[in-house]
Amino acid sequence: MRVELRVFPVDGRQVIDVATQIVESHRGQGWQALSIVVTYDRREVVPSYAVFEWAPEGRWTDAANGDAASWQGYRLHQAVVRDKLSQPDECQVPSEQAYVLNAEFNQATEDNVDVSEEAVLADIAEQHSISVVRAEELVLAVEDWTMC
Repeated sequence: MRVELRVFPVDGRQVIDVATQIVESHRGQGWQALSIVVTYDRREVVPSYAVFEWAPEGRWTDAANGDAASWQGYRLHQAVVRDKLSQPDECQVPSEQAYVLNAEFNQATEDNVDVSEEAVLADIAEQHSISVVRAEELVLAVEDWTMC
C-alpha cells in the first residue's frame, strides 16, 4: 500500500501517525504483516520519507509466526527513514516539470535498454525545447529529492 504526503517539510511524528492510521485501518483483517511506504509523490519509485513494517516484534521475517487475528506481540518498526525528515533544509522538492521529465526518462530507458542515457536526454530536451543540461538537471532533481 502506498501513501503520499504532498506537503514539505513533514516531521517524523506526522509520518508515524500516517503509518499508525494505516495499521489501524487493517486491524482485524487477518494480515500477517504490513509494509508501509510513505512517499511525497506517487510517481517516486523508492520511498521518499520512510518505510515501516508492522510485524511480530517489528520483524518482517517473523510474519509467518505472528497471530494475524489478534496481532499480539506486533509492533511498528521504521525500516527506512530518509534525511528529509530530520534535515529538511538539505532537500529541494522537485518541480512538476522535473517529475514529468523524470518519468519520460525512466520510461524511455526501460523501453529500450540499448539506448544511451545521453540520447534519451537529448530527445527529451528537444521535445520540451530546453537544453540537454537543463533536461538532465530536472531528471536528476527527482532522484536527488527521493534519495535525500
